[in-house]
Amino acid sequence: MHDAFKVSVALDNLSRIDTIFAHGNKLLVGSAGSLMVYQVEDPTGDDPLEVTLIETHKTFSKRSIDQLDIIKESNVLVALADGSISLFDLQTFELQEQLSKTRGANIFAVDTQIVEEGVPVIVTRLAVGVRRKLVVFTWWDADLNDTKEISIPDKVRTMVWVGLNKLCLGFPSEYALLDIKSEVLHELFATTSSPTAGAFTSYGIMGMSIAGRVSKPLITKLPNDEILLAKDNVSIFVGTDGKPTRETGIDWSGAPEEIGYSYPYLIAILPKHVEVRNILTQTLVQTIELLQARFINAGKYLYIASHSTVWRFIPYNFEKQARNEPIDQLVKQMEYVEAISLTTQIDTIYLQDKEAKLKYIRNLHGHHLFQQHKFEEAMSIFIDLEADPKEIVALYPPAISASLRSDSSYNKELHLNGSANKLMKDSEEHAEAEKHGEEIEVVSDSKAIIQNDSQLKGKDLEEAIKQLIRFLTDRRAKVHKLLLQRQSSKAPIKENEDRLTELAEFVETSLLKAYMISNDSLVGSLVRVKNFCNVEETEKLLSERKKYRELVEFYHEKGLYRKSLGLLKKLGESTEGPMNGTFQTIQYLQKLGSDHFDLILEFATWVLKADPVDGMEIFIGDHPKVETLPRSQVLDYLEKFSPDLCITYLDHIIHVLGDKSPDHHNRLIYAYLNKLKDLKQEGAEPVIVEEANKNFLQFLEESSYYIAEKILGHLPMDDYYEARAILLSRLGQHDQALNIYVHKLKDEQLAEEYCLKIYNEANEKAKNVFLSLLRVYLRPKAGEPVMIEPAIRLLSRHGAHVDASKALDMLPSSIEVAQLYKFVEKYIRESNRNRCINIIVKNLLKADQYQVQEQLLFYRSRRVKIDDDRMCPQCTRRIAQSVFAVFPNGVVVHYHCKDKYSQSHDTAA
Repeated sequence: MHDAFKVSVALDNLSRIDTIFAHGNKLLVGSAGSLMVYQVEDPTGDDPLEVTLIETHKTFSKRSIDQLDIIKESNVLVALADGSISLFDLQTFELQEQLSKTRGANIFAVDTQIVEEGVPVIVTRLAVGVRRKLVVFTWWDADLNDTKEISIPDKVRTMVWVGLNKLCLGFPSEYALLDIKSEVLHELFATTSSPTAGAFTSYGIMGMSIAGRVSKPLITKLPNDEILLAKDNVSIFVGTDGKPTRETGIDWSGAPEEIGYSYPYLIAILPKHVEVRNILTQTLVQTIELLQARFINAGKYLYIASHSTVWRFIPYNFEKQARNEPIDQLVKQMEYVEAISLTTQIDTIYLQDKEAKLKYIRNLHGHHLFQQHKFEEAMSIFIDLEADPKEIVALYPPAISASLRSDSSYNKELHLNGSANKLMKDSEEHAEAEKHGEEIEVVSDSKAIIQNDSQLKGKDLEEAIKQLIRFLTDRRAKVHKLLLQRQSSKAPIKENEDRLTELAEFVETSLLKAYMISNDSLVGSLVRVKNFCNVEETEKLLSERKKYRELVEFYHEKGLYRKSLGLLKKLGESTEGPMNGTFQTIQYLQKLGSDHFDLILEFATWVLKADPVDGMEIFIGDHPKVETLPRSQVLDYLEKFSPDLCITYLDHIIHVLGDKSPDHHNRLIYAYLNKLKDLKQEGAEPVIVEEANKNFLQFLEESSYYIAEKILGHLPMDDYYEARAILLSRLGQHDQALNIYVHKLKDEQLAEEYCLKIYNEANEKAKNVFLSLLRVYLRPKAGEPVMIEPAIRLLSRHGAHVDASKALDMLPSSIEVAQLYKFVEKYIRESNRNRCINIIVKNLLKADQYQVQEQLLFYRSRRVKIDDDRMCPQCTRRIAQSVFAVFPNGVVVHYHCKDKYSQSHDTAA
């Protein structure tokens, strides 16, 4: 540790200090409603601090002054006192305005920025917390431009502006970011699922309290769009987007009461002392015993106050000391940590090449740590510096670094001055390129590294490669991001893209080599996704290690599908090995889709020859791209192999994929028919023939997309009668279909079932289907016998569906009346039933008509009279000539009043 501040007592033995605020050389102290103004003279040398009371305003406030701030550009003092915000002249302290909308206020925050609106405009925003709302005042230059009230979920305890339109709010149990324009409130870590909560969770703290005590929310605004949020004894750095900006936070020795910032230090008031920490390293720099400290006024002049004492923190002039400290000498002595810390604290006005110098020293520190086998720490520095991957890979054995290790440009002794000058020059070029939106290199600026003579072996080598993987993974992600940005840009960037692609190839090929040595199970995760690995090197590496599965995936990602399939065929045709057989090729071909149809057919041939059943998964497997294959071309291809394969494919696309193409339905019927013919010719077992015939007839019944005329022409005249009957039925030729059931198949039951299926009262042809069957029985074609008994049975069972007069005309006169008793009885009963139903329907329709007429008369008899005395009961104004509305209960209102009236009154009749 070292002393960052010299602490001097500015004021002592005051009665009660409520708040302090310093600006320029003035210190404002609020005490019991009085405002005291002090003049502070900075000491010279060892002289004491001079503080002089120049003004006292005893009636500044009736009660305590809770908060003070200034609007420097408007020369205004903002004060929170007596529960409201008042504006005072900063010179005379005369009251200018009391903001009435702020009654009940407990906190405020001021922010002033210059906004370009054609001409520069000074925009000042004042946010005031008033119970469960925020009141935001906006001044453009000196004119009040806007006042907005925003509801918030709880009383705000602390708040800070983090931009022109955003506030960071601290509630009793959470932090949140509020967008003033959209009024959207984004909680930062109310639950452990949020990114900030994860940062706090890493410290083992899950809530906003500890040991039952609710911790005080603290927000400290920092440079570079950072804010510091406190949670118990832990503080984390957060950006304006609410996400952590640093991997580690600050673990104070206790829960801070207040936190302030004075470049380059964070100052926290703890119960028994004040801690000063370096904002960059978070290390404890100084501990100061100050009892009962309560307030911080941070900024150019740092003050801390208790109830009765004010201390001035005067920074030691480290810049002058740093100029006298030989940083180069520290580097030569390898005191890199000290050199970095010293360089960091020097202001740029004292060291113009500060950033370049700092990057240079940190790079040396990283190589020094690598030499000491502190690989994780070294690689963290290289990642942060975005070091040149070639520079880092060159530190490793030839299995990874290859020719880089012997390349003189990457293996030379470090020359401090020359390298530093080059580094600074490169850094300036890099900054200039960024101004113009260019990317000259995605590497660190130094090409010089420390010679590493030690050989990495055993566990050291494992750890070094593990850390190399971490570094390369980070560089890979950043290069990919840059490439994506470049590709989405419309600027002419071909040259930059080429350089970035070359860098991506080196990074990912090196990463592959590291995986092969350290953990080859990770190889697949690299090669199966979009990558820039060198094809020749990767092919050689994977082949040598027999990583065939990964090689197939690599070929696929690179679009080298023929190479993938050739390798799979070679491995599949072998008699041993984990990738023998057809399974791998089938899976691969399923993923290609219609764009590579010719390639699929080419390599599907050996699969179908080796295993036709599993091979059909190429064309019917459950994969989205399989469904896109051209179906007719697949069928033409499968016909060369086997009709069974065609049936399998057609059955899949029709019954699973719902194909409605008449051509495909016809082809499946032809395939069923040809298979049935072949089975009969081969003398297959009756069970097999019956099963094939069942499938054939079932599809004829179920499908409604085939063309019956075409199928009918393919059926032989002396066979397949049942199929012929189904086809004739589809064509509406019911007489011929029934003739087949009766005289060819001689099945009276099938004929009647057919009639029951076809019968439809609304369709003329279908309505007379039973009459058609009766005609087949009684008036057969030449050579067929008259079938009296079946005809009588038909009339007895289904006489209600037959026209009686036409049926009696067909019956021969020799039939006895007694035989027709059941038919006549059913017919009469059905006729009576229909007559009764019609009478009931007629009477119901009449009753409905009477009801409608009665309603019509009722509505025609209703009317309202609008005269000069008629008033609207909602707004109590005359209706006169205005548009009006009448409710069912007769109430008349203005048309625009009807919604409000109906919400508060019963308007039913």
